[in-house]
Amino acid sequence: MKNLIKPICFGLLIATLLQPVLAQVGAGGGIGGRRVQGQGINYSPQAEVYAVLSVDAGDRTVQLRAADGRTGFVHVGESVYDLAKLKAGDKVRVDFVLPGEKDTQLRAASIWPAN
Repeated sequence: MKNLIKPICFGLLIATLLQPVLAQVGAGGGIGGRRVQGQGINYSPQAEVYAVLSVDAGDRTVQLRAADGRTGFVHVGESVYDLAKLKAGDKVRVDFVLPGEKDTQLRAASIWPAN
């Protein structure tokens, strides 16, 4: 029995260390689930509310302001939201795609009106 404990412990240690490397990107949904678009994953439990400052339908970008005053431009894909429905002053909830190494542009995974 003692001869089996070391290999089992070693195997468990290796499996634990390799788990993040070998993990598959899941497509869960709902609040607290993992939302996936491209290769970015959003682990935030709930989307924040942002104020729309401007909308550029040609570039598919929206300038947003967070509750703490931070502003930024967010790219919104055609399949994510119809930008014709947005105007300055609207309040929206936004889930973001985490930027990757090659694509550092901030992108929206989903947008919906905040009530």
